Amino acid sequence: MDKLRYVTIHMRFARELRAWIYCRVAAPDAFALKAQQEELMAFAEKNHYRVVGCTSEQGAGTTMERPGLAEVTNAALRGEMDILLVVNVSRLGRNIWKTPEYVDWLDKHNVEVVCLDGGLSIQEVRRFLQTKQAMQGGAFDDTI
Repeated sequence: MDKLRYVTIHMRFARELRAWIYCRVAAPDAFALKAQQEELMAFAEKNHYRVVGCTSEQGAGTTMERPGLAEVTNAALRGEMDILLVVNVSRLGRNIWKTPEYVDWLDKHNVEVVCLDGGLSIQEVRRFLQTKQAMQGGAFDDTI
């Protein structure tokens, strides 16, 4: 293993993981947003994650073009987080094609999505994307 890679790996595991919290409700419900945020903050504290950002928004999960999700995307592009915490994957989105693609994009930007309900893993996302590609007649390339 080359020295630079070793140092990078060591640094990632030697420091606290940086977590970003993302909460979403479809309809106006300040109580539900606050409950999601409190649950995610408690999870972060229990797991010794350092919370570096929190995004809460109201809006339909059927589109991935939302201001709050754009904030998460920009933070990922800036390398500000290691983990994105959500209560469940439907908080990211309800589009069965776009949501797994977004989770895969985050993974490729070194951000792990952690769902408190345990309902998502990057392996499941990759299997889903492979199936989607096969249905469309294309080969899945996980190096993109």
